[in-house]
Amino acid sequence: MIIEFLGGCEEIGREAFLVKDGNTNVLLEYGVELQPNIKLPLLPAVKIDGLFVSHAHLDHSGMVPLIYKFQNPTLYATPATLDLMNLLLEDYIKVAGLTRGFSEYQKYDIAKMNKHFKSCSYNQKFKIGKLTAKLFDASHIPGSASIYISGSKSILYTGDINAISTYLLDYKEINYPKIDCLITESTYSEREHPNRKTEEKRFIDKITEYENGLVLLPTFAVGRAQELLLMLYSNGIKREIYLDGMAQKASDIILYYKKYIKNSDILKKVLKKVNFIRTKKQRDKIIKNGGIVVTTSGMLNGGPIVYYLKKVRNVKNTCLLITGYQAPGTPGEKILKTRYFENEENKFKVNIEVQKFDFSGHAGRKELFNLIKKISPKKVICVHGDNTKKFAMEITKKLKIEASAPKIGESIEI
Repeated sequence: MIIEFLGGCEEIGREAFLVKDGNTNVLLEYGVELQPNIKLPLLPAVKIDGLFVSHAHLDHSGMVPLIYKFQNPTLYATPATLDLMNLLLEDYIKVAGLTRGFSEYQKYDIAKMNKHFKSCSYNQKFKIGKLTAKLFDASHIPGSASIYISGSKSILYTGDINAISTYLLDYKEINYPKIDCLITESTYSEREHPNRKTEEKRFIDKITEYENGLVLLPTFAVGRAQELLLMLYSNGIKREIYLDGMAQKASDIILYYKKYIKNSDILKKVLKKVNFIRTKKQRDKIIKNGGIVVTTSGMLNGGPIVYYLKKVRNVKNTCLLITGYQAPGTPGEKILKTRYFENEENKFKVNIEVQKFDFSGHAGRKELFNLIKKISPKKVICVHGDNTKKFAMEITKKLKIEASAPKIGESIEI
């Protein structure tokens, strides 16, 4: 069995791993790196029999339709992942057209992708050629999965994985099969997350501090927006809450796939109380009257948050609370460092309070080590991280398991 690394090595973005075993070739992910510049994975040089997508986020799924310009592999994912993918992929086409004047694929490529989709359930075995495959719940976002492939050797690819329960998702410990090779994400391999309850209290206290003002919560449309809405509800926040941008459609999709979330009845109740915002007139009214705005985009590189910031950058009793990962070079990262908002069109000082909170959907350092110890593979391959080489060396030293961190374009035989 050979693994070719087409993307996702020594970086967070454009995940793409080709598994070749005999005459069967499967592709795990085919994503895109969005920040600070668009980067694509390498194209596979062989016929693909199956394409697996662990979850809908674009760094894992963003270039999947490009594959269907050249060939027609069966697409394997959960139904929730497919629908959320469609939402994000169509938005990618729209944004690419507006910002660059072109997209690498069009809606008809997405339609072709959908025709080749095979719905997968967790823990369900199925065959691809001579390979056996199975998906396990990864607890990252609704419908997310870790991918198990077994042939001449066995591989488990974690995808983005979490190891705690949240308001949206219910984590359950999984008994994985015996594994020869673990391909693990390494996003937070160098640090631990703060205690979630302590972080949540700090977050709610800050929101309460601005109870008569405006609270801006830029967030990721899929997963994080719904988590924040449930958090506000569970902490008894009574103020007017507004939902703006693509998070509206994402929330509807997530609610439809209720089996993937912890408590669909509570999310349904929350979404009935939330005000959906669609026009500039509505936004201007919120800016005037105050409230809590949950809006895209999470890294401040587009979406309604840019409109709000332009209007309120000098308004007293207003705060910006950032709750997600900010990639290097994004407006979100810049604003945390300099208090200046900057993109291709604008640069201005933000004279309101800005705070960062950690509600990550990724396993922290200790949780990653615990996962590796539990699975106890013969070999570990570290991907999806900024310092995967260091993590691989630590795994070898601390756990006495052979570990490596390949570069894009390299192959490993297991």
